[in-house]
Amino acid sequence: MSKTKAVATITFGDKFWEMAKHTHPLIKRYAERCDADFVVIDKPEFAEALGKAAYEKFQLYRLLDTYESVAFVDTDIVVAPDSPSVFELTPKGKIGACNEELFSKSKRDRVVTQEVLGKVDWKNCYFNSGMMVLDQETKELVNPEAEGLKEWATGEFRKEHENLLNDQPFLNHRANKLGMEVEDLGHRFNHTRVITKTHTRFDSYFIHYAGPSGHRYGERIRQIELDSQIMKSPFLLSTSRSFPTYRWVADRSNLAFVKYLFSKLNS
Repeated sequence: MSKTKAVATITFGDKFWEMAKHTHPLIKRYAERCDADFVVIDKPEFAEALGKAAYEKFQLYRLLDTYESVAFVDTDIVVAPDSPSVFELTPKGKIGACNEELFSKSKRDRVVTQEVLGKVDWKNCYFNSGMMVLDQETKELVNPEAEGLKEWATGEFRKEHENLLNDQPFLNHRANKLGMEVEDLGHRFNHTRVITKTHTRFDSYFIHYAGPSGHRYGERIRQIELDSQIMKSPFLLSTSRSFPTYRWVADRSNLAFVKYLFSKLNS
């Protein structure tokens, strides 16, 4: 190994490999600018024990035996060509992530995790786990042997809570349980659909198409394809950033969006 850092993502299944055609070149280029290796985790290890693909993030634990720090980036994230290094923005010994306290179901998740996993001294903001920076001091966050992980992933209590997320509440609870601090990198490094003014998304560096509808104006894979093309065009990227009204009109004038809208109206 020649590099001390890695930018890692998880990809398996046809749907995510289709996304990867558009996002991986941008993520790989970002890794190169950060002087980091680009690592694709493409084989599930915990599917039998934990069920959901989201828990494959716990493979980062072993990766941190090799690298001093790892930035995890979900495969459904489009990265801008001028994104600053999240490694440089995350102090050593802290978890680098983006605060989702004001937008997500963090209150519900705080309550449920502590009912299932035990009370903790919860000091951190509630972060989105789709982008995280970890180092060897914080690797214990993603230990696949973590106490309570299997209970959280497969417990019967899940039937009582609609749309309860998988790894994210657990990782938030665990960070507080272990007394780890979170460095809030801001929503520009993980811009999800909870930022409702979607036409401003190109002001951010990492656009995250989490959930079934991405940024709410068409099929998710098509959104990723179109936005990755904008990221590759200096003119379109600059225009989208400078004139958000143009971006709003362009998004809704796109043929793919019009077809999507009609399909929903007729369904």
